[in-house]
Formats: sequence, C-alpha cells, structure tokens
Amino acid sequence: MAGVLVVGSLNLDMVITVPHIPMPGENVHGNRFSMVAGGKGGNQALAAARLGQDSCLRACVGTDAFGDFLVEALEGGGVDTFLVKRSGDVSTGVALIAVEEHTGMNTIVVDPGANMALISSDLDVLESSYGSYGTALYQLEIPLEVVAEGARRARKHGLATVLDAGPPRGANVELARLFDVVSPNERELEDLTGRRVGGLDSTAAAAHELVEAGIRTVVVKMGEFGALLATKSNTEHIPAFSVPAVDSTGAGDAFSAGLAVALCDGKDLLDAVRFANAAGACAVTVLGAQPSMPSRHDVERLLARGEAGS
Repeated sequence: MAGVLVVGSLNLDMVITVPHIPMPGENVHGNRFSMVAGGKGGNQALAAARLGQDSCLRACVGTDAFGDFLVEALEGGGVDTFLVKRSGDVSTGVALIAVEEHTGMNTIVVDPGANMALISSDLDVLESSYGSYGTALYQLEIPLEVVAEGARRARKHGLATVLDAGPPRGANVELARLFDVVSPNERELEDLTGRRVGGLDSTAAAAHELVEAGIRTVVVKMGEFGALLATKSNTEHIPAFSVPAVDSTGAGDAFSAGLAVALCDGKDLLDAVRFANAAGACAVTVLGAQPSMPSRHDVERLLARGEAGS
C-alpha cells in the first residue's frame, strides 16, 4: 500500500477557550488552557497515519523542548519522523489559539520559527524514497519556493500532488498549477483569485476561474456547508455532515489529509471529497488540532451514517 508524503510545518499550539473571540484591545478571561502538538504539516501527517496510510513528514523544528515534544507526539501517532530536521539557529514554531466555547470558532496567531528554515535542498533526501508514496501533500506554512520545488519533484516521480492552499500568504496561480489537486477554503480561494466569495454560486465561479487558469482539480473547503469539487468537466457541491461542533482548529487539516489518503487509496474524486468531508466533520467534535485528527473507523462510521456527503 502506497503512503502519503507530507512536507510542511510543525508548531506547538497553545490553546485557550474563551466565552467569545476578543475584539481588538479587549481583555477576555479564558479557561481550559492546553499545549498540544500542531502545525498544518504535523496535523496532516498524523491524520494520514490515523486514517490508515503510511505517513512520512519532512519538516523543521528547533533543538528546544518544544521540538522534542512535537517529534515525540508524531512518533506516538505512527508518523515516520526520521526526516524531521532540527535547527539550532531558530526556535520551534508556536501558535496562539483562542477558541470560542459555544461555537468552536477560533482565531490563531503564529510565529513560524523553524518552519521558515526549510530550504529547497532539504528535499534532496527524499529522492530515494518517492517510490514508497502515492500522494504528496503540501501547505503554505513553509517557504513558498520549497512548496513549488517539492511539487515539481513529486510530480516528476509520479506522485499525485495535493496543495492545502492555506494559510493565505500571497500564493499565486502559477504555484497552484504545479499541483494536481488544490484545496483552499473560501478565504484562501479569495486570495488566489482576487474575487469576493460568499455563497455557493460565487464559490463555484471563483473555483472555475482557477480551473480555466490550468489547475486540474479544485476542492473548496466550505466548513459547515461542506465542499465544492470543480474540474474542467464537472462541478458538484458535497454537503457537510451534521455533528456537534466543539473546536474547528485542525478541521481543514483533517479534510486535506482525508483527501490525500482517499486518493492514495484509489478512490475517484467525488468519493475522495466525501471521505475528506467526513474526516473534517469528525475533527470539529474534539478540542485541539492533533488530538482531533480522526481515525479511519471514525470516518467510515460517519460515512455509513449517510446523512450528508452523499
């Protein structure tokens, strides 16, 4: 069984639950503080492992205690961390997250730290192992030149390439065209196209703009409204599953990992998006990023319920 290769970020997430997301200058008393492993790359690598695929992560952390914590958390979840780079020059990335207790909505502030110490030559070590993987998954929390070069190399070796187009960092269509599947959320879709998005019609129009620009497949994450799949020949809205929302942190990462795993499993695009929808839905039911990454059993049980995404 081919696995999922993830190239991306690792952060220590410092999470606090608040009664409401604070306005600028507002002081809000929170509770339930926790420190959990996070970063889009780490989240997605762990989710891929929990979803039943061999998972390997190329990332960078500092030589500090936070870096030790992150690597140990991934190893405990079954991720191959042999290729996690340790930098003595910069500290491990940190994310400060406030979660609104009644809605699960969040705000996130990130110091990327060692994530920005990855360089294109750090991909050289992968040359002998591309054949072990079916899908390569990237995000935008590492230098964009590394993302672009990683996509070129993975494609050259025959891997299906997937880009989680977040967070929005000014990535352009030229970068996105290097990937077989590009998956932004609505805010990221706006960033890629320069178009305002609000509702299904405008989302579909913006997604098709990317398709017309040469991106083969666009999968838009729409949160509680599910996902939109757009290709040259088809557009389809896949509804979300109805679940009790606790924390949306990491839901997009679970979705992207689910998409990569499903494609690696050989599912067609529509079934892959349904699988990803279920993975994202499972993630919002648990507090924290990596703690919320779902198991294969969780996802298949939600799919079998058949209330949405079908």
